[in-house]
Amino acid sequence: MNLNRLATLSLLVGSLSSVALVGCQSTKLSHSNKIGAVNSDTNNEDWSTSIQQPYLLQTLTKYDWQLTQVTGMNNKGQPFRHKPPLIMDIRPSSLLFKEGCHRYKLFIENAYPTPYPYSISHLVDSTNDCDTQSNVASKGAIQQSLETIFSPRSNLYFNFEPVTLKSNFFIPNSSKQLALNINNDMTLIFTGMRKPEQKTSGLPITNEILERYQWQIISATDKQNDPISNFNNPDVPIIARFYTDSHRRTAGFSVGCNGVSGTYALAVNQNLLIGSSPQTMIGCGDLLNKIESNLSRTMLNSVSQLTLNLQEDTATSENSTQAMLNYLLTQQLDTGETFIWQNEIKDTP
Repeated sequence: MNLNRLATLSLLVGSLSSVALVGCQSTKLSHSNKIGAVNSDTNNEDWSTSIQQPYLLQTLTKYDWQLTQVTGMNNKGQPFRHKPPLIMDIRPSSLLFKEGCHRYKLFIENAYPTPYPYSISHLVDSTNDCDTQSNVASKGAIQQSLETIFSPRSNLYFNFEPVTLKSNFFIPNSSKQLALNINNDMTLIFTGMRKPEQKTSGLPITNEILERYQWQIISATDKQNDPISNFNNPDVPIIARFYTDSHRRTAGFSVGCNGVSGTYALAVNQNLLIGSSPQTMIGCGDLLNKIESNLSRTMLNSVSQLTLNLQEDTATSENSTQAMLNYLLTQQLDTGETFIWQNEIKDTP
């Protein structure tokens, strides 16, 4: 990318105190150099370049990321200081950017080319609450900068890379630093602060519990608490399965035909984030096609709150030495639907 195309972005780079960026002045990051692990925060999450992408991505969803430095093709980093700040929220299939009242959504896809596992799809302006002239003016500069950096026409790929900063008084121990490296030789440095934790009900939920079983819907209601007929058909059981491989974590939903799936992350406060991925489209008959289509619209690119509880009959035994706990998993989507899932022994592939 020609540096002249970054003129708009350069206008937004100000005099952010260099003290706040101690340890971040090392120009470009090298993919071949192991940066090493930072001091563990209170959650003891791994923060090193050796962490695999699925585990790193889930950790990234738990932070609000503020852009603090931009490094271009000249390998010189410049502190980024724009008011209001540019905040990034990471989701399994998208990056959400917030700047004051403005919102921008960058859709991403899992592409897996080493060392850049993500490709850039397209940027959407999702702003709907800005009405002043100053907000309209600032929108143009930030949006143009994002469109310049993340132009999908440039066949761009990127990765996330943990960064180690030297300890100093101005950077809290609970913060993390993250590099977003793009294959056009640009690097964006973000400083992340942990999202606030809230008290959740039910049992603690982990990836291991989600992935140990398969889960069948036993109840589905809409935001008016009325049953959703397509998801309560006794002749068409709906099964959810979660699993992790070397590339990503996946949530898959099946009615016995094609199935729909997307990358997932278990975020703070037992929030389940589900992205999307390409789906097969084999005809399965009108009923199954309709249910799968509704599942896709409901589950993919969704945010929901999970609650896990034990059923009253807490275990069933196949023999005296092996028992399976019976769980009910409640999924409350931010769009208002509520699903209750019951765990089952996971089918072997």
